[in-house]
Amino acid sequence: MDAPIRWGILGCGRIARRFYASLKGSEHGLAYAVAGRNSDKAEAFAHECPVAVVYDSLDALLEDPNVEAIYIALPHVLHADWSIKALRAGKAVLCEKPAVLTAQEMHGIIACAHSTNRLYMEAMKTRFVPLHARLMKLLDEGDLGRIQFVEASQCYLFPDDITGYFIDPVQGGCLYDEGIYCVSWLDELLPGKVQIDRTNALFLRGVDWYDNVQLSIGSVPVQLEVAADRGPKSTLHIECEWGSVDVPTLHRPQTATIHRFGQPDQTLSAPYARDDFSGQIEHFQNLLLAGKHESSIMPLAASLRCAEIIDAIRASWQR
Repeated sequence: MDAPIRWGILGCGRIARRFYASLKGSEHGLAYAVAGRNSDKAEAFAHECPVAVVYDSLDALLEDPNVEAIYIALPHVLHADWSIKALRAGKAVLCEKPAVLTAQEMHGIIACAHSTNRLYMEAMKTRFVPLHARLMKLLDEGDLGRIQFVEASQCYLFPDDITGYFIDPVQGGCLYDEGIYCVSWLDELLPGKVQIDRTNALFLRGVDWYDNVQLSIGSVPVQLEVAADRGPKSTLHIECEWGSVDVPTLHRPQTATIHRFGQPDQTLSAPYARDDFSGQIEHFQNLLLAGKHESSIMPLAASLRCAEIIDAIRASWQR
């Protein structure tokens, strides 16, 4: 077997630890190095999650020729800049969602990925769990007919005294942090022009804590609800001509209920291979081993369109 891909992890928070834990179960990848914005945090991460090298700066890690792939788990506002730096350093890049804060940032990443001929992918884990392929196949086969309406909700109760990036007016709020999961589903399910019809947003401490958006994509009406002040509620409802689909826990889906008019409900069950991170890790590593520069499941155009949808929603806010 070929030597495992050597990963460098940028960021030392909870999400980086979850990535590390999942990567440990992979035959094709190895957590080789870590760096954070704070060297003490990097050392603490390495104490809990052993790696070969701990760097005292992000730049130093990117300069390591032994590192082949980079996982970016930094605050949202740093994703675009460090994605571009990593690509220019010759690394393949898996960037945690949301990949960017604006579509303009995504255009910059796309241009850099093309000019450097390096693999880049947004870590949209929902597209790589086993249920995803089964559900998309079902919809593509057309047994339920065309999609008539979609409702996506991602609502969780966050503490009022939460700190960190979530309350930063530049990068915080529930639309960026939680809404990206809903928007990724909408991008996949519905082609066509996006029109925002009505938005109700509530703000606290300078960021959005609730977004209720009525929009249309193509000719299909959509209801989107994202919240940090209520919940839990994480659901995807897809109404079609001859039935509907309901997915609980849309950001970590393992089951779906299929309703066909006049027939008993059908339950789709597709547990994770290891965990909800493993699918995207294995997909990315397979692309890298095959010399590919882009994913067909989470292509650059999908990340761009997701950013465009979020841009449109944010532009509709009435503060």
